[in-house]
Amino acid sequence: MARVICVGLGPGDPGLMSVEAWRTLGRTRHVAYFCKRGTRGNARRIVEGLLAEGAAEYPMEYPVTTEIPLSDPEYSRLLAQFYDAWSDRLATLAETEDVAVLCEGDPFLYGSFMHLHSRLNGRAEVEVIPGISGMSGCWTATGTPITWGDDVLTVLPATLTEDELTRRARDTDALVVMKIGRNLAKLK
Repeated sequence: MARVICVGLGPGDPGLMSVEAWRTLGRTRHVAYFCKRGTRGNARRIVEGLLAEGAAEYPMEYPVTTEIPLSDPEYSRLLAQFYDAWSDRLATLAETEDVAVLCEGDPFLYGSFMHLHSRLNGRAEVEVIPGISGMSGCWTATGTPITWGDDVLTVLPATLTEDELTRRARDTDALVVMKIGRNLAKLK
């Protein structure tokens, strides 16, 4: 049995990927990546020129992104169906050859791959190559440490309610907010 290898790509600069990520991209003959319909997606853009020659590519186009609210049951149903179908396809590919799944940042920090990881459990061998998170890349780029000594670092998804965001932001020393997108006005 081959493997499904999730490749954490870091914050967007190919120079910030791990050596193992580079090696995997250079030898894997099947590469899947998440994207919006009709686009190549950020993860695929990051690895431009790094894939093995002749690698087969599988764009995993999300069925919805912002067309329906997250709270709508149809949103959850469509995404569950999407993740089920792709886990089936990846498990089938991994019966004979390794397949790399590209993931921005670190796969286990708000990464879409977690939904596939849980569905592939027991069906395929899965390996995850960690990546530098976008938040780590950002605070390092500023040249300023985000925490000192016993500071508490809190990571919040902006999808929380305004009251919950306010409460949690108030109770921390250092704050990172992810998933801002449509939630910027609420966050402000």
